[in-house]
Order: sequence, then C-alpha cells, then structure tokens
Amino acid sequence: MKRTAITVILIFITCYVKAQYEVRLSSKVTAGTSVNVETYFFAEKLAVERIGHYVFDIKGTDYSHQPMVHFGFKHFSRYQDDPLIVRIAEILRQLRDTFHDNGPIMDHLLNQKDFPAVGARYVLKKTTPPDPKSGRLLAELTDSLRSFYIRADVAGFMKKHKAFYDGALKEVSKDIHARAFPYMEKWYGKSFPQYRLFISPAMPITPGDDNYRGFGPRIASSKGKIPSMVISSSKMLPLQNSLADYPQFGFDNPAVTSFLSFHEIRHSFVNPLVDKYADQINGDSILYTPELAKLLQPHYINDWYVSVVEHLVRLGEIRIAVSMKDHKEAERLRKLHIKEYKCVLIPLLETKIREYELNRKKHPDFESYVPELMKFLHSLSPQIIDEQAVKYGGGL
Repeated sequence: MKRTAITVILIFITCYVKAQYEVRLSSKVTAGTSVNVETYFFAEKLAVERIGHYVFDIKGTDYSHQPMVHFGFKHFSRYQDDPLIVRIAEILRQLRDTFHDNGPIMDHLLNQKDFPAVGARYVLKKTTPPDPKSGRLLAELTDSLRSFYIRADVAGFMKKHKAFYDGALKEVSKDIHARAFPYMEKWYGKSFPQYRLFISPAMPITPGDDNYRGFGPRIASSKGKIPSMVISSSKMLPLQNSLADYPQFGFDNPAVTSFLSFHEIRHSFVNPLVDKYADQINGDSILYTPELAKLLQPHYINDWYVSVVEHLVRLGEIRIAVSMKDHKEAERLRKLHIKEYKCVLIPLLETKIREYELNRKKHPDFESYVPELMKFLHSLSPQIIDEQAVKYGGGL
C-alpha cells in the first residue's frame, strides 16, 4: 500500500498530448487522474459563473484553499464567454435540475475513452440504457467537453503542472493499503478485475477543516465491474504565488484516504447483496430505535437500511484486519467504528460472523452467509438494540 513509483503515461493522439498519471500499487490497485474528470471540473467552474452553483461549486466562493481549482480557474477564465462554455453551462443547468448532483456525470465520463478519443471505454454485450433525455444531455456534454479539452489545451495545462499532479499522487498513494485487497477478496470470497482510485485536484470543495468529497463511480468493463473512487483534496492549503510553489498538494490526509480507498470500495462487496433483502430490512424499521437514531444520525445514517449496510461494511473492515493478523489495526477500527461512528451492533455481529469464518466449506463466500446475517438481524428486538446503544454509545 506504500512505497510506490510514479508512472507517467504520455499518449500522443493526433497533434494533442494527453497527460495521464497513474501509480500502480499492486497488480489490481491503481491511483491516478482522469483527464475527462479534470476537464469537466475546469469547465464546470466556468459554467457556474453562469448558473450559480453545482454541488460544492458555488459562484463567488473563494477556492484559494484548493490550488488547482484556484489557478485552473484563473488560467481558463479567458474562455468564460466562449460559445462552448455557454453551451456547457446550459447543459449543466438541465442536468443539475435532473440529477441534483454531478456524480452521474463522473460515472459517464469515466466510462468514456480518455479525451480527445471518442466513444465508450469498453465494448459491452449488455448495457443499461440511460433515460433518453439525460442520456442525450450526457452525450452532448461529453462532446462539448472534448471540444473544450482541445480548444483550451487542457492536456498542455496538465502537462505543464505535472509536478503538482505527481506530488498529489505521492501523497495519496502512501495511504492506500494495497496489500489488504487480496485479504479482502479472500474474506468476501469474491474478486473484481481492478480497483481504481482517481484523485481530482480540480474538484471544488467549499472551505472547512473537515471538508472533502468522495464519489464511487460505476465503471463497467468487459471483465466485470471495477470498484472505484473519485476523491477531492481534503487539506486546506495556504495560497502560494503559483502551482509550482506548493510543497504540499492537499491529499496528505491518511484518515480520509484510508476511509475512501478501503471503506467505500467495500460497499461494492456488500451493497448488492444487502439490496436483495431491502423489503425485509425496511420491514424491520422498528429496530432503528430512537436511541440508535440519536447515535447514528450525526454520522448521516438516517434509517435502518443504511444502518444495516454500514454495520456490515465496517464489520468486514475489522474482520479482514483480524484475518491479516493485524490485531492492532483491528482494535483501532473497533474503536473508530463503535466508539466514534456509533455502530454499536458490531460487537454482536462480530460474534455471529465467526460462524462464517470458521465454516468456509459450508459458506464459501460472504454472499452465501448473508441470509444468516439477515435472519440474525431480524431476530433482534428494540430492547436488545437499546441495550447495545447504552452499553457502547458513550463517549470516546
């Protein structure tokens, strides 16, 4: 998960140079940047001057705490009134009113070939057709962003500031525990073709000491789904004279990187399995007692279904650390998830999950054991839930 080398891939397509940076952390795990996503955020920043806001990109907000956002806006501002940006702004206004988020845009862009190439990244036998209106808008946006990439020479800007992207990748790479991924696959009894983390220094985040964003795109490859994350910077930096003057790059945040690169990717193992039991879980909503809600709602866990998902994901984190014989890390995770994030059912679930770990012949994968976990959770009573809340819901 640490000690990696920066691999810079420069691909020449026609007369344009594309700066693509990627760090290979293991045979399956990579960290890098996406020229499509960076191009999008450079353009979004200009478009917001017309449409006012989009997620954390807000007109009039000072983003000097994010070097690439600040200096990128300065560099590309000469395109503010370009017909391309006027068109992109109108498309984004319509997509904002449809999605209320730019996550689906990142989904779409990461499933496209890197600019300036045209077309889907992978040829798939089966695809889920998008809503006709949003699908048309996403296609039009992609076409306009590709044109902006070429006209504004986004590749040249990224290449010029290669040292900044390299520095950001070095910061984030040291905190991605790549050696844990094989243990994760073994514990769940499932594997994916790759795991990809994309940093986006150009993604705007409003000022604040604990502000950052992580988004899990759905990348569909010919070999199956690729669990991924796109993350913003998470450290607020003092403004320097230029991008070349920064000794830090906004991604040196071990807690955030570990959380987003490991915890969030685990959702790819857990969420599809739990979703099959959505009706049963929602039928047990009485188990989301007022005592439990009081503990979990400050952590954005607002109902029983989300509580079940988060408990199971965090349970897996702890037990995988145990499988690695990293008992210090397992204890750290218990303190984090039980004491800090108030997932107070983890002690009960840890006892139950040993049945799975000790009988892998009967339960070769986590999917085969999920029915037992659902029965166990269904058997709980509000009284048991409240007992756990009182026992484990105190201070740190």
